[in-house]
Amino acid sequence: MVACSADTTQDVLWHIAEYAPRLRKWLVANPSATPAMLEYLAQVGGPGVPEALRILLKSLEMNGSGSDQPFIASTAL
Repeated sequence: MVACSADTTQDVLWHIAEYAPRLRKWLVANPSATPAMLEYLAQVGGPGVPEALRILLKSLEMNGSGSDQPFIASTAL
């Protein structure tokens, strides 16, 4: 729940991103995840990260927001 919570501090989110590969996919679902964090996750991967990023990208495209996250398309897919 910590990885998904919008209330989790950036320091904790980055700690998860760096040291807890199994939780990285949940960071993608966190509304507080920064573009830099999503790019980092796309680069380092982890269990379920590619699929989570594809789902996020599809969601952004369906909502007309795809242009806000161009790095996802270029680095993760």
